[in-house]
Amino acid sequence: MSLVHASNLYPQVSVINHLSALVKRKSITPVDAGCQQYLAQELQTLGFQCKSITIQGVSNLIASIGEGDIRIAFAGHTDVVPPGDISLWQHNPFEGVVHQGKFYGRGVADMKGGIAAMLSAFSRAKSLLDFVKYKFYFLITSDEEGEAEFGTKEIVNTLIEQGELPHFCVIGEPSASAQTGDVIKVGRRGAISGEIHLSGKQGHVAYPKYANNAAHKAAEIVSWLSRLPWDKGSDDFPGTSLQVTGIDTGTWTDNIIPVAARIDFNVRYSHKQTEGGIKALIQSGIAKFDLAADIQWLRPCQPYFTDPHIVFGINLISEVEKAIYSSCHLFPRLSTSGGTSDGRFIALSGCQVVELGVPNHSIHQVNEHVEVADLITLERVYYQLLTQLMR
Repeated sequence: MSLVHASNLYPQVSVINHLSALVKRKSITPVDAGCQQYLAQELQTLGFQCKSITIQGVSNLIASIGEGDIRIAFAGHTDVVPPGDISLWQHNPFEGVVHQGKFYGRGVADMKGGIAAMLSAFSRAKSLLDFVKYKFYFLITSDEEGEAEFGTKEIVNTLIEQGELPHFCVIGEPSASAQTGDVIKVGRRGAISGEIHLSGKQGHVAYPKYANNAAHKAAEIVSWLSRLPWDKGSDDFPGTSLQVTGIDTGTWTDNIIPVAARIDFNVRYSHKQTEGGIKALIQSGIAKFDLAADIQWLRPCQPYFTDPHIVFGINLISEVEKAIYSSCHLFPRLSTSGGTSDGRFIALSGCQVVELGVPNHSIHQVNEHVEVADLITLERVYYQLLTQLMR
C-alpha cells in the first residue's frame, strides 16, 4: 500500500474506530457508560484540559485547548434513546457493525457519529491550528435525549462562571437529509407542552340534566385549540403550530357521563412567538369555557435562530457553507426544521450556533444506521472548517 493510499484511508479508520468505541458503550439517557471517559483520554492525548461535571446522575465534559480570545466549540451528547425490541435489529445495537457500506448501531447518527468525526478531524488538523489566537472546546453531555435539565444547561452555566462562553459553536446533531452537507440547521423552533384538567359532574347518560359532561367541555376546548390562528413563519423559519396529543376521560363506561377530562397538547413555535405570550393566550381562552380549568405546563424549550453576522471577522454560517462546498461541492440548504436541540442553551448566551451532521433518516429507529461514506464526508467537512476558522 502506498503512502498516499494510507493517508487517504486514515480518516475512515480513525472515525470507525472512535465510533465503534462509543457505540459499544450502552449510554442510554442519562447514563454515559464511560463514553466521556474514553473521549477525555483521547482529548488529553491531544493536549486538551478536561473537566468532568456530574450532577443528578448526568455526566458532562468540558475539554479545552488553546489560549486565544476567540472561542470556538463543538457540542454534542453521548446519550442515546433505548433500542426498543432488540430482536428487530439486524445487528446488536450496542455492538457497532459495518455491513454493506453502512454502520449500524444505536446512536451512530444521533449523535456519536458526529463526535467521532470531529475527534478524528481535530486530530488531523491540530498541527495547523493557531492556539495563541483561538481556544477550542469539546462540550459533551449525557442528557440531551431526556429532560436536559442537568446537561448542556449546566455546561453553559459553568462557562459563564469562568467567563468562557464560546463565540461560535458547531453541534454534531444529524442535520442532513439525503447526504452529509445537503442541509445545515441554523435554528430550531421552541416547544412547550400542556395538560388541561377539567371537572364536571358524573351522572347517568339517560339524565344529562342532572350532570355536567366533562367530555363535552373537553371537545369544545379541543375544537377551539385546533382553530387558533398562528404565524406562518418565514422563508427561514417554519410557523407556529399546536397539536392536541391526547384526550382522556378516565375509565370508560357507556352509561356514565364522565366527571373529569384531561387534554394534552404541544405547541411548536417560531421566533415570532414567546412562551409567555402562548401561555397567556391559551389560559385566557380556556377560562371562557371553564374558569375552574387547571393548566399545567411541561417541557418548555426556547427557540433559537442564528442570524448571519460577523464577529471577530467570522460569519459562522458562511464558513460552514464554504467548508461544505470545498469538501463535497454542495450548497447546503439552511433549515430550522425538526425537534428541539441543546443548541437553544448555547445560542441564548449570544453564541452563533450551526448544527452540522450526518443524515437523520434513521434516528431513534430500529436499525439506526449511517453510510460510512457520510461519516467520512463529515470528517472532511469538519477538518476543512477547523482549518478555515483557526489557522
